[in-house]
Amino acid sequence: MGISDRHHFSWLTGALASFEGETGRFAVIGRETGAPVLWGLAARRRDPALDWIAKAMGGERTRVTLFDRFPEGAAGVRFQDINALGNLPADACDVLALFRASYFVARPAALLAEARRIVRPGGLVIVDWLHGLSDAPVLDLRGDPRYGGGPTPFRTTYLDAQLLAEFSGEFEAFLRHVNRPPSWANVERPGAPVPPGERVRRWFGRGPRRAVTLSTYLPTCRAELERAGKHLIEPSLLEQHFKVVFRHARYFYRHVRKFNLYLLTVLEPVGK
Repeated sequence: MGISDRHHFSWLTGALASFEGETGRFAVIGRETGAPVLWGLAARRRDPALDWIAKAMGGERTRVTLFDRFPEGAAGVRFQDINALGNLPADACDVLALFRASYFVARPAALLAEARRIVRPGGLVIVDWLHGLSDAPVLDLRGDPRYGGGPTPFRTTYLDAQLLAEFSGEFEAFLRHVNRPPSWANVERPGAPVPPGERVRRWFGRGPRRAVTLSTYLPTCRAELERAGKHLIEPSLLEQHFKVVFRHARYFYRHVRKFNLYLLTVLEPVGK
């Protein structure tokens, strides 16, 4: 996200602080385990959110391990593909975090099952989920960034009705751009410049128009992801493995003119 980093991690740490203020779960984990274990998936560095969690669980007593598919040049980072977690041991960490990479999940059911297996009883899994792209307010995650020299398509996100209800203002701000994108945002080819003539047409109200509302957002998002061969994780799948114990959302356009709507879920494994 580049210039969005500061805003994203400020939101994450603030939301996690709210969760801790309501529940005290990180402190409890730290007290009960003595030497709590935090794993960061798709993490090449200890970002501010991971640092905050580690401190909340016990500071220097917290053992932090980072995993990434492309660990080259990142000291102390272990190789790990988030779509192949079967090599990791069961009940191995107290908190498992996946920040700014959940859209790379290729097999949602497998990822959720493996995450539940990896985290210890009483532990937590924390994930942020992306709606929209930096360059365009689209619903089908058509971004295709290149990591490690090859394309790595955006594939997966999550949504539930409670998020839409609790954070309607964030979703409504995003949907205003979905329904009427700014003149410079190319929704057909995100990141590509809009031809000058087309930008002029949009200034006069002749650009792309949609009519997605809060009540139609979930089915519309589901349908567009399905058409693109991608995945919307819904409660019916998530609840087989986890209970959502905390939700938050933030739309970042007002800060950095990027169309990133992120949802935060703190998950508790069921049946452990």
